[in-house]
Amino acid sequence: MAVHVTNVQVRWGDVDPAGIVFYPRFFEWYDLGTETLFASLELPWPEIFPRYSIVGVPIVESGSRFFAPARYGDVLAIRSRVDWVKDKTFRVEHEIAVREELAAQGFEIRAWVGVPVSSSGRLHARSIPSEVAVRLRGDVG
Repeated sequence: MAVHVTNVQVRWGDVDPAGIVFYPRFFEWYDLGTETLFASLELPWPEIFPRYSIVGVPIVESGSRFFAPARYGDVLAIRSRVDWVKDKTFRVEHEIAVREELAAQGFEIRAWVGVPVSSSGRLHARSIPSEVAVRLRGDVG
């Protein structure tokens, strides 16, 4: 399966008064990890959303476990890996480390959601195109 690592530095706005990262930031970094994973597979969101007539790949389920604090100034390594790809959904696993120490593990299950056919139409999941699924699975050579 596809894997990508993104590095970010913890900014002042990411931390609480004690200088420790406020936990919702990890979910933002998981989202960043997924977006940069797609870009590393030559599937940048600004290009593929209109190409495949989708509104995006919204999260339908997510979770996280926290092991060690991250602090202002730390450089985080966000390791994002596709765990599985189904017909209309896929799961990405994330690990965030500070200097090789695991700070958090999380996951996202996302759906491939099509643009509604009318202005009053509902959002709906579509089948992930085979060429996208192949890249997410890491089957490209």
